[in-house]
Amino acid sequence: MGPDLFGACIFCAGLLLGTDLPPFPGTSAEIGGSYSTWQRRHRFDAERDDISNVTPKFVLVGLRGARMPAEGLGAGTPAREWRFRLALAPSHDEQEQRPVGVLGRTTANGTGRFENFALLYRLPLGARDSLEAAWSRRSHKATDLVNLGGQNYIVSEQRILASERADLTLALRHRWKGLEAALGARYTRVDAKDATAGSNLVATGHVLGGSLEARMVRGRWSFALSGEALSGDLDLHEESLPDFKARNFPARASFESVSVSAVHAWASTDLLLSVARDRYRLPFVATAVLGEETNAFDGGFHPESRSTASVVDLVVRRAIGHSARVRLSVRAIYGSETVDLTDSKDVAPPRRLEVDWLS
Repeated sequence: MGPDLFGACIFCAGLLLGTDLPPFPGTSAEIGGSYSTWQRRHRFDAERDDISNVTPKFVLVGLRGARMPAEGLGAGTPAREWRFRLALAPSHDEQEQRPVGVLGRTTANGTGRFENFALLYRLPLGARDSLEAAWSRRSHKATDLVNLGGQNYIVSEQRILASERADLTLALRHRWKGLEAALGARYTRVDAKDATAGSNLVATGHVLGGSLEARMVRGRWSFALSGEALSGDLDLHEESLPDFKARNFPARASFESVSVSAVHAWASTDLLLSVARDRYRLPFVATAVLGEETNAFDGGFHPESRSTASVVDLVVRRAIGHSARVRLSVRAIYGSETVDLTDSKDVAPPRRLEVDWLS
């Protein structure tokens, strides 16, 4: 059960076709749990900041059937495989502006849910080739209560947040002795919503692109290098106080990611270390929304978000019997984000928020 389905970051890159650790031949089942959190923070100055986070608690289940290629071919990916994984989680949102106790702060808290799943089918085309198809969806929906600067426990408005990324990939994989490579075409559906009593921002559409992966085995070591790039225009609908006049226009979105990983196998233990570098461009903010963003959206500002993040995964798998394995996965995300806010009425000057990520 890889970490791609139990992260709180909906639009981070996911692993659709690659195998993080070599699977076992035959049919197997997985069950597990995970705690995750994703935090965004903007510093006004050395004494004041605006911080928001979302925290899901996942239950994970999975089923898989795998048949390995001929001895010596490839680098651990099955020749034939089917796989289903499901990750469900309740979540809570928290946002506050510090220092605590100062009047005029915007705060929010609420609850939500994550509904993530992934399907994969790998069909052999002869001894060395496989045709691969994968479908995954990561979705988060939440309802927050927002205080726009009033006394503590005064609710100013309710907010509805929704974020969803769905990926479809079709790829061809070829194997050599101890080596394999896969080239894929990617279709990604993007949906986001941030609706309050003062504003309604909706983004929907699709982006297209491709993925490339190469794997190599040398003794007890295996190495992988992969990347993806997608881009396209989303359809945006925005409206806000005071007149809620509809604004409809296209806006660019893009996703880029490159990762490298290494696996070492002992007799009963496997260890994986993976490092990825991701870049995103999104014309919305719909998860872990800051107080400054809430006020800006209600005031008619349009967001443009550009993010860069480093993702580190550490996975340990240990045999505890002939047919059972225990697995521990740890993921850390460190990144920065620039949110440019432009006034839809071209009256107020543009604003920029520098945001730090931590997960």
